[in-house]
Amino acid sequence: MKLTSTDDYINERMKNPEFQKGFEEAQRQDNAAIEIYDLRNNMGLSRRQLAKRSGISKKVITRIEEGDMEFTDESMKIMEQVLRSLGKDSNSPLAYQK
Repeated sequence: MKLTSTDDYINERMKNPEFQKGFEEAQRQDNAAIEIYDLRNNMGLSRRQLAKRSGISKKVITRIEEGDMEFTDESMKIMEQVLRSLGKDSNSPLAYQK
């Protein structure tokens, strides 16, 4: 089958349940990272201030916002902790949910 676009390629790959699960998990992680970035900026917080507020290092906050974290249960717990420190609960529509 000749694929004509990225969307066609992804749609074809989504037929594989393992690919679909990984793709959806990556989307949730990306959405949570975007939400953290947006909330932090809307609240006028620096990464250093967010690190102090959340108890997560500035280096990890930077990695989250830049999308440089592997998708693991531990990284999702960290993101949830950061989101909670920004006033969001785990029911946030963009936050990772198991």
